[in-house]
Amino acid sequence: MFYPFLVADPRSGLQYRLTDTGLAELSLAPKAQEWAPGRVIAEDPHPVWQESLANAPVETMSAVSAALDGLVLATADLRIPSAGAMGESRAGRHLDALIALWRKLGDALPDGLAAVRHVLDLPHGRFLDPLPVVEGSLDPHAPAAMKALYGRLKDEFGAVAAPAKARAAREGSRLYALQGGVAEGAIKAAPKDDSLAFYGLRDVAACADFAAARARALIESGIPAREIAVLAAGDTRQIARAFTDQGVPISGLPGSLPERDLVGEAALQLGLAKRTPTPAMVLASLALSPLMPWSAQTGRDLAESIMSGDFRGDILSPTPAYKDLWTDIRASAGSLAQLRFLLDRICERIAQGNEVRARLSIPPGEGSPDWEAILRGIQIASPPRADADRNLEGVSLWASHETPWRQCRHLIIADFNDGQYPTRPRANPLFLDSEITAIRTSTGLRLRGRAEGLAESLSLFDQQLQAVAESVTFLIPWRDLSGARQQPSAGLSLVARALSDIEEAHDLILDLSRLPPGDWPLAHHRLPPLPEPDDLPEALSFPGLDLLALRRKDDGTSKPQSPSRLETLLVSPLAWLLDEVGAGDMSWSAEDLDVMAKGNIAHDVFEHVFLKDQPVPEPAELTDAVAQAYDRALTRHAGFLRSASWEMERSGLEREILQAALRWREHLLALGAKIIGNEIWLAGDAHGINLHGKADAILELPDGALLVVDHKKSSTSARRRRMEAGWDLQAGLYRDMLARPFRRDGDGMDPLIGRKVGIAYHLMNDGGLLTSGFVPAEGSPARDMGDTVNDAAVAMLAERLAQLGAGRVVLNTSADEGFFKKEAGFTPYALTDGSTLVTAFIRQIEEV
Repeated sequence: MFYPFLVADPRSGLQYRLTDTGLAELSLAPKAQEWAPGRVIAEDPHPVWQESLANAPVETMSAVSAALDGLVLATADLRIPSAGAMGESRAGRHLDALIALWRKLGDALPDGLAAVRHVLDLPHGRFLDPLPVVEGSLDPHAPAAMKALYGRLKDEFGAVAAPAKARAAREGSRLYALQGGVAEGAIKAAPKDDSLAFYGLRDVAACADFAAARARALIESGIPAREIAVLAAGDTRQIARAFTDQGVPISGLPGSLPERDLVGEAALQLGLAKRTPTPAMVLASLALSPLMPWSAQTGRDLAESIMSGDFRGDILSPTPAYKDLWTDIRASAGSLAQLRFLLDRICERIAQGNEVRARLSIPPGEGSPDWEAILRGIQIASPPRADADRNLEGVSLWASHETPWRQCRHLIIADFNDGQYPTRPRANPLFLDSEITAIRTSTGLRLRGRAEGLAESLSLFDQQLQAVAESVTFLIPWRDLSGARQQPSAGLSLVARALSDIEEAHDLILDLSRLPPGDWPLAHHRLPPLPEPDDLPEALSFPGLDLLALRRKDDGTSKPQSPSRLETLLVSPLAWLLDEVGAGDMSWSAEDLDVMAKGNIAHDVFEHVFLKDQPVPEPAELTDAVAQAYDRALTRHAGFLRSASWEMERSGLEREILQAALRWREHLLALGAKIIGNEIWLAGDAHGINLHGKADAILELPDGALLVVDHKKSSTSARRRRMEAGWDLQAGLYRDMLARPFRRDGDGMDPLIGRKVGIAYHLMNDGGLLTSGFVPAEGSPARDMGDTVNDAAVAMLAERLAQLGAGRVVLNTSADEGFFKKEAGFTPYALTDGSTLVTAFIRQIEEV
């Protein structure tokens, strides 16, 4: 952290802002102890905030920790004050609770303050080098601890004179007017000049690009880079990227990436892994943890298998000790004793296991774990902020929460949006403003409230503007990186008071958000253009390669295709090829109740409530069976739905599946059908290739005919449009497999061979039943879609297979998505939700 005053180098006379690391080095301060109030709050909550902690643990710990930091800074000696000074009152109870919390933390202090207390206690003559302060540089709004440090250094080393106070800008310019104080009661207004510029851009990334372009233009005009500054809040990665792209050196970026708290991360992930349901990403994160004994590549492979739905960890089987460790990591804990046992075993076999185990505070006893309390008690240390790397010749990077570390001629504010410049005032998390006043009167502790926060922020904004000699460019991002709309800074109205030729402050902003960078009002912002990519070929060619034999069994024979794979081939041969070679999309995402998860759960329930060769259950019996099967299906397919936060979605999906089951029961009775196959694997020959797939249900009708049913967790209208257009494919392939089956001993297929076969789609969302090859009786709720439901799809499939036979993978065109949606009547997910490689290789064509 930076301290709110300047010090002077006794040799060069350079005046600079001291940091906590610099102070620690010059005073030989010992290593600071860990400051972890959140852990103490969770493990031993004070009665004052105990109820709040139970209801909102994260928010309560954050609020109390922030209030404690404020209390520490409000003490002049960084020592624990006496309790009880406020007497019996709300403010007194909260203040005493904070003091008690500080006492439990012992000698630890917030980041950057351990060195300050060391210096306050240090006898004179112990510094490695003198540290005179700059007279008058102390921020008047600095907290008591910082004022005490300034006084301590001044007492031993004295003070040097600050440069003469004068406005840096040209007299008469609008920047000069603002340097008298943006919040002053009277600012003389005049027409806008070139000392101020305001641009609105799409987002912070575009603002960073513009800032780099502006800096590049200034440098090209002869301004040294060291006389340009960029002011930004928060994450500076966009600034670093943009300036690197423009080849502009920048001084003030963090010198290194912050170190992660691997021990804390592993402790939290282990705690989450022991509680059911365990999120897949928790297990994947543990697989990737550097603390695990296996190699980094093994961890990556294991994590990918987990995110693909395989949690067994078979990749670890060659090393039994690793496989045993993974078994313990996956095992859930139903009791405190079991939890302690598993954690002890795991931590014995991972790096820094003792430290990980120390972060996991498990109470004694034999009862069930209080997971909320256990997980609250696991603290992950915030990554320490790396010291900035500064040089004399680069563009200066200023942080929005700090005063400038050197002067400049031109300043670019990269994120002049609401909440910054000045920072939005925040109330003290524990005390009302009136209570802060009472505490100051009774104890002398100057806690910060909203008024103090706003005054300090305005003072800081003043100091930032006063460090500029020629121009300030204000960049306003209209959206954040997630796309949420943002407003300009409240400081825009303060700045606008210096200008006489506008009616509203927003009139100052020149909106560039709809313009490409090539049309920005800058002369030197363009990078050399990238070479134009070659035109994509119509197809990728693999002469002599059997593309249908890329996946092989252990005996060397080709693996068969499935109806779902052939549907992908129908839409995008490239997406099909990527799946065949294991190069499909491998992006991670948190578990979600998406269409696929709903379908898997619904299919599982239907499989276990509508049983082969059993009578159709009565409604009451069916309701009970659905509830039991649904509970088991969640375990198999979506354990995350068991958590309390998913209660509404969990209950809603169960109701949907029950209604679908009751409607399917009515269909079975109306058809007079008997279930003779349930989730049955079929294999056969169709269209000259080997196929296999699992049919959801096979019904025997009263006349002996068969009906192959595909349950879909969707509505009737979309499937009907597709069948009417002749672009249906999957169910017809199951009929083809029954017509030309591959047989094996004991396959149970004898009752299915040689019969008339129809197909049907049961649409679970609204109960529709669409058939082909079977004409329902008059009055039946089922609807016959005729015999041409797959003519167009089969014709294109034959064309695709012929292309593969010739070693050609035809690339998609920009017209394909619209064709499949409008003409074929379905959404081509292989194009819309597939690999980005598929999108990158779409040929652009002119649509007629």
